[in-house]
Amino acid sequence: MPPFGKVLVSNRGEIAVSVMKRIKEMGMKAVAVYSEADKYALHVKYADEAYYIGPAPSIESYLNIERIIDAAEKAHADAVHPGYGFLSERADFAEAVEKAGMTFIGPSSEVMNRVKSKLDGKRIAKEAGTPIAPGSDGPVGSLDEALKLAEKIGYPVMVKAAYGGGGIGITRADNPDQLMDIWGRNQRLAKEAFGRPDLYIEKAAVRPRHIETQLIGDKYGTYVVAFERECTIQRRNQKLIEEAPSPALTWEKREEFIDASVKFGKKIGYFALGTMEFAYSDTTKDLYFLELNKRLQVEHGITELVTGIDLVKLQIRLVAGEHMPFTQEELKKRLRGHAIEYRINAEDPLNNFTGSSGFVTYYKEPSGPGVRLDTGIMEGSYVPPFYDSLVAKLMVYGENRARAIEVGRRALRDLQIGGIKTTIPLYKLIMDDEDYQNGNFTTAYIADKSEIFTKKLREKEMLKTALAASVYNRGLLRGSSGNNNVQAQDNGKPRSAWKTYGVQAQASARVMW
Repeated sequence: MPPFGKVLVSNRGEIAVSVMKRIKEMGMKAVAVYSEADKYALHVKYADEAYYIGPAPSIESYLNIERIIDAAEKAHADAVHPGYGFLSERADFAEAVEKAGMTFIGPSSEVMNRVKSKLDGKRIAKEAGTPIAPGSDGPVGSLDEALKLAEKIGYPVMVKAAYGGGGIGITRADNPDQLMDIWGRNQRLAKEAFGRPDLYIEKAAVRPRHIETQLIGDKYGTYVVAFERECTIQRRNQKLIEEAPSPALTWEKREEFIDASVKFGKKIGYFALGTMEFAYSDTTKDLYFLELNKRLQVEHGITELVTGIDLVKLQIRLVAGEHMPFTQEELKKRLRGHAIEYRINAEDPLNNFTGSSGFVTYYKEPSGPGVRLDTGIMEGSYVPPFYDSLVAKLMVYGENRARAIEVGRRALRDLQIGGIKTTIPLYKLIMDDEDYQNGNFTTAYIADKSEIFTKKLREKEMLKTALAASVYNRGLLRGSSGNNNVQAQDNGKPRSAWKTYGVQAQASARVMW
């Protein structure tokens, strides 16, 4: 018997499609919502029903609680799945769903209200015995107070937006001059992004890695942790490549992460899926709690690959009131192999990761053993400039890390997307980098290697352009010599040689790079 009859997914893109697939597999109906910019999007086409919720700006559509609840009521939905981002961690949205007589697929509004900010999370972690970094207990009131505190705990320090998320408003300061330079800027950024300028300070980990754990709880106080994900490869605090398990942890250290996560979950009575984020020092081996993400995580798929658990289906069942189906010891026996995820962002790595919007003119998915692609696009899709740049998630699996990297190389070559710039070329370089292959990296990896990667990407771009021009010119010459054998058919009519070779040039460049 399905947990619900009909579930509305209040999101877009690849996560909406991915969640809807699980909903349909469980025998339930999937309902989509869409903005003006997404009326022809893949998630709209895939759903059993779809409802328009407003203009392109997210504040008027995907962040508009009233319109989403109205759509859910019109669809007679029994539950609402928020995906990630947008309203997924908003207690007021969960409460609105509950008041409308539907089930919110995530923690309850009551549980969410217990952890409204990162500072709430730090306080709870301290009470629960989960390790935290030395720093301020609350918002730091002034720059003078910040300078005194930083001097006391020692540089480097991290300056963070208290009510932030998604890596926004986080800056490292290595000395007083840097702290003075960033303080006012971070306050303005926090105010613009989150409506509050509050900042706090904590000690930065030495040679930090970003490691998170997958916390799972049922409504009856049972908790397990589906181990960890390494999320250290980032740019501007935004994750790019994740892997499971972390190459940096021993089993003994992994159990420390598990214990710290369960203590936190029990302290607030958390249930469903949650992600505990930590900073971990390769040098000192210290781990510090960063924050709790009260939702399904973007990179949940690699945990699914190494454990064999469908986390979305489990999330739905736990929220519907089912008991935890396994123990931590049983989960340990299920852990197999290694998985890597590449966030395929519509961004230009050669231009400081500037967003790239437009129509997808060419699209070819990878396949074969160990390859999974969660996507929100297809050929002909329009990638709008209004939302997050993530268009797909490529995940690969191997019996060990080295094999997963090999599969990743192949899959990145096979995944071809035309019409927009993507992060695929950068990931190809990273997979060939010796430091990455050896697991020798920190959160500064992309910044430290940016000049090297930019130079190599530029060289490849120039070679690709030269190749396309060469093939194109040969086509013009052959066409002008009267050789009609190169002509193709276009809707029953001969297509000129220049058009034929122009297409060939583009195809050759795609395959080569």
